[in-house]
Amino acid sequence: KMHVVMSCALACALGSASAFAPAALGKLGVAPRTHLALTGSNARPNPRAVSDTKMDMGVVSTLAGVPLMYALMSVNEYITHRYYQHNEIGKVELYQTLRKMDKIPKLDGGGHVEHHAETYDDMQLKTDNKVWMNSKPAQRLNGDPWRGTIFTWQVTAMMFMQCIPSVYLLFFLLGWTPLATTMLFIPAMILHGLVWNTLHPHMHGLPDVPASVGLPSSVFAFARGSKVFEFLRLNHVGHHVASGAANYNVCCPGMDHLVGTFMTEKEWTPKIRHREAKEIAGAMPSSAM
Repeated sequence: KMHVVMSCALACALGSASAFAPAALGKLGVAPRTHLALTGSNARPNPRAVSDTKMDMGVVSTLAGVPLMYALMSVNEYITHRYYQHNEIGKVELYQTLRKMDKIPKLDGGGHVEHHAETYDDMQLKTDNKVWMNSKPAQRLNGDPWRGTIFTWQVTAMMFMQCIPSVYLLFFLLGWTPLATTMLFIPAMILHGLVWNTLHPHMHGLPDVPASVGLPSSVFAFARGSKVFEFLRLNHVGHHVASGAANYNVCCPGMDHLVGTFMTEKEWTPKIRHREAKEIAGAMPSSAM
């Protein structure tokens, strides 16, 4: 059922956006091919041929919108997860310089590094371990009922802002208007956040996310256990088992495959250790950010 729901949601968004999508790429300075009707020494374009060509280009441009949006969501999810949530940005010299100058706020992953450190390979949390619960990393999470696993409204807004430059630039080049782009972009962002908040906290035994905190888990709660959710769940289990060094995509697989960080279930299964929590390999502690 889940893949049907997601397909319908994207189809509705595409249908709404397509009403505002340009009819042709000619607006971008790409001259469409036309058939010429000769009148004397003058060559004039056949109006019907021009109209047909514009319509064909408009259809291609519109249909290309969904796979392009998915690709951009996959790329930006990867960047958010790997570089923000895993504190990889803390290793970037420019970030370090700007932090020393107090020019940018601290970006410490929102407790996600600590979340890895308290997660066993069976995805349960070691919140029953008194030594761990008294540790400094655990103290960072103790005030958060979801212990660094969810997309709060703040994290959703951050990813939204991060996506804006690439989304609007590429859709402009594709021939879409800003309004049409927005009408596909916002539903795509909402769909991503809903899937994340339905999948991630639940697989770690944590409560559902209410609308007061982030996009609510209840919307897609019925789809847990579906083939789509089970595929996404196993993919993320591999992320934890691999010490956070693979499978950064959670809701939109794709980027991992392109950059070589995808790990199959067959590859990560032998790495499973009973009741062992694995920190992110090489991650900077939040205090160092």
